[in-house]
Amino acid sequence: MKSIRRIWFWFTLVVCPLLIILGVATFAQLLGQYMYSEQFSFSSLSSFQIAFIGGGVCAFSVFLSTLKEVKIRFFAK
Repeated sequence: MKSIRRIWFWFTLVVCPLLIILGVATFAQLLGQYMYSEQFSFSSLSSFQIAFIGGGVCAFSVFLSTLKEVKIRFFAK
């Protein structure tokens, strides 16, 4: 059980920032299309775009809780 927690800890520190970047990039692309296109509609969003933005939000939440654990593990004496 301890090895699974260790793997999850390092996995979240590596993968979550990538998912956050992907979610922010997708949101920025949609925001740019919304601002500069007169024909853009939010009903035309694909399921992948919604999943990337939602995954970025969830990854941000998990990453924040992992950062709290980092503070406890490495900086508490």
